[in-house]
Amino acid sequence: MTENITKAQYDELSRQIVQLYEYMERIKSEIATVKHPNAPVDHFNKAADQLDAIVQATEDATNTIMEATESTSDIIEKLKGKILVDEVSADFDQVIENSNKVFEACTFQDITGQRIGKIVKTMNLLEGTLSSLVVIIGKDSIAALPVHEEDKMVSGGVTMDGPALDGEESVSQADIDALFD
Repeated sequence: MTENITKAQYDELSRQIVQLYEYMERIKSEIATVKHPNAPVDHFNKAADQLDAIVQATEDATNTIMEATESTSDIIEKLKGKILVDEVSADFDQVIENSNKVFEACTFQDITGQRIGKIVKTMNLLEGTLSSLVVIIGKDSIAALPVHEEDKMVSGGVTMDGPALDGEESVSQADIDALFD
């Protein structure tokens, strides 16, 4: 100890250094949970891929709905021109109005895609920050920590991860059917 530091100050400084060390170890552990260099799964990219798949599936479904609705509207317009009964014409007008409502409702897809795109950008920023922290703390320091296995829901011996993305291995339909037997 130096002359200017009292024993109480030295003890307090030692306690704070130990707390700082423990805090840094906890940070390393939490970073390793999300971005472990040896982990078999990249949580951020997997989540971003799932969100991209949601956007694509939503867009595909919306296009199918809009094409079918447009085709139905075209048929109704043709029929309306051929059937000249006033009561039926009013019903045709109602079907066309309902078709227009379906078109309007399908704009949700564009908004959904934009919002999910913003989430993916935020996730990419977070991943960049985590990658920087791994570099600052030291990749070897993080890699030395145990890899935490994903918390997966298992039912009947089958891991239930949700729908597989293109190129991913998935649970067979027979395995799914066996859950209900």
